[in-house]
Amino acid sequence: MLNWSTYNALPRLHSYAAALKRWEETVPIRGDANGTKPIGRRDQKWFSIWKRDDKAVCIGYSYWKDKGKALLAYYPDGRVAIEQNIGASCRERIQRIAGLNIQRKSGEDWVAAATYQDGEEVIGHYPLQLRYNSPRKATFILHENRVPTYLNPVPVYRHVLNRKAKAEIMPRFKPFMDYVEVMAKLSVNEADISPWTKESRDNPRLPTATVEERREMGMPNRWTPEWQLGFISLIESGETENWYKAMTWLSAGHWRLLLNEAKLTVMHTVHKEYRDVLFTKVRADAGKLVYDRYGQYFR
Repeated sequence: MLNWSTYNALPRLHSYAAALKRWEETVPIRGDANGTKPIGRRDQKWFSIWKRDDKAVCIGYSYWKDKGKALLAYYPDGRVAIEQNIGASCRERIQRIAGLNIQRKSGEDWVAAATYQDGEEVIGHYPLQLRYNSPRKATFILHENRVPTYLNPVPVYRHVLNRKAKAEIMPRFKPFMDYVEVMAKLSVNEADISPWTKESRDNPRLPTATVEERREMGMPNRWTPEWQLGFISLIESGETENWYKAMTWLSAGHWRLLLNEAKLTVMHTVHKEYRDVLFTKVRADAGKLVYDRYGQYFR
């Protein structure tokens, strides 16, 4: 979050002409070898304004200047682009400078804007879907007293659960979860149960293994890309030895995982591994702010 002095020092720029004028009139920081021109407070030279070889006037973090990216890039033809992934303070700066209202919903950034569909203007909310290493830019035409126009919005989708597929897949993992529940209840430590914690007889903690024991079982690192497929393979083998290994794998990196937490972890892992079978992608109406409950498995 920005404090008031930082936020209030930022200009309002709704056109290329205004951005160019600001760049021309801003005096470089005295003694700075790169000739940095701050866009806001002069004691914050890490947030600056510069002009690129493509004649775009750019506003953003100074360390992005040599990488060709900017938080906001104003082009001579009137387009304004967001060229990098944004955080909370970035959203505030963008709203102050360009007037773009960006909100964080369901783990995604949505902008209030207008676009054209079938020749008609549709005003609503559209996802930005920007990533750190993505070449995608969200491009707008800004207006003084009306909603900005989003030139290249991505289609809005949501994922719907295929209940028939879930009824076929999830029962395959119930024997393993029954085994985990029994093992957790057998290892209950009465001294650990307290009314001030989430632990109880019905929600005990899983037994765990030491680092040496995990190494002896040949368990790979949980955080490698292969761990998810390996974890599913251990469960589907149906062998008790592999189930024990999978159970200790669940607790890797945790202080004795609770039974309810383990059940959620298994469910999320199965959903992500079988996402193409379990979920159907459905296109939503343009401009609708859609809550995609299962979108987490496709990021």
